[in-house]
Amino acid sequence: MRRWTIGALALLAGCGQADETPAPANMTQEEPVLPAPTPTPEALVTIPTRFVGSWDSDGTACAANPAGNSRVVIAANGVRIGDRDLPTRAITAADAGAVDVDVIGDRSGITEQRRYRLALGSGGSLELTGVDGPARLVRCDAPPGAEAAARNAIALNLAPDGLQTVAGASSRTLAFGTPAEVVLRVVEAATQALPQRSRNAECGEGPLDIATYPRVAVYFQDGRFVGWSARGRGLTTMAGVGIGSKKADVDGVIDAPVEETSLGREFTSGGLSGLYDAKDAVTALWAGSTCIAR
Repeated sequence: MRRWTIGALALLAGCGQADETPAPANMTQEEPVLPAPTPTPEALVTIPTRFVGSWDSDGTACAANPAGNSRVVIAANGVRIGDRDLPTRAITAADAGAVDVDVIGDRSGITEQRRYRLALGSGGSLELTGVDGPARLVRCDAPPGAEAAARNAIALNLAPDGLQTVAGASSRTLAFGTPAEVVLRVVEAATQALPQRSRNAECGEGPLDIATYPRVAVYFQDGRFVGWSARGRGLTTMAGVGIGSKKADVDGVIDAPVEETSLGREFTSGGLSGLYDAKDAVTALWAGSTCIAR
């Protein structure tokens, strides 16, 4: 496989005319080409916050002053590679949380258009695929404007019938039954994390596929969203019910009768369920199909 070098990345900044029909990315071929967009891709307004920042080939390159041609700076509405600013023309969601960014630029009076695929790799690295193939870059810092972008990131709320998101003045419901790829993409954007994937084949209602994020586990069956369970403090319902909430506060916002079950002091409210400990604090919270053994 051809290795990405600083020189190759510099060439990336000075690319020519776009291919008419980009072929799918193939990390094993000798001449990598641009990834094709996913079928009926979801258009995005800005580049997701998880990609915003400065990136370079390694720590030494990050510390260089001035920055070299391998420096990649990603903002909400543009990409800078080396000394070239490349405004975005289109941003679309791709598979597994990746994003395709079409950029335009002017070089010697010639307008250029290229597509780059952004994806998060192991250890928080940036997997950047462009005209010269794949590059793995490390994060250097956050550029001016990143904090504002973070403030506009998606907020995630728990709900009895699924999940709710809030981005600025817009809200969205991810109801049970929503396709798995849609839920995974939204929850990844909201949590700024990639999930751990697993499968539980011992559930009475049938095997469940599980995507576990730092604060929530999301459950799927036959490619559809069917349940969630909270993991630690952080996420709550729109009414403020979450792990650590006191019973008095829960009773103040929802009608949640308590019953002694094999799980302990269990409460339910519509499709929402949870457990209290001896000090009347919520220790577990879930909704939908989560394969809880009783």
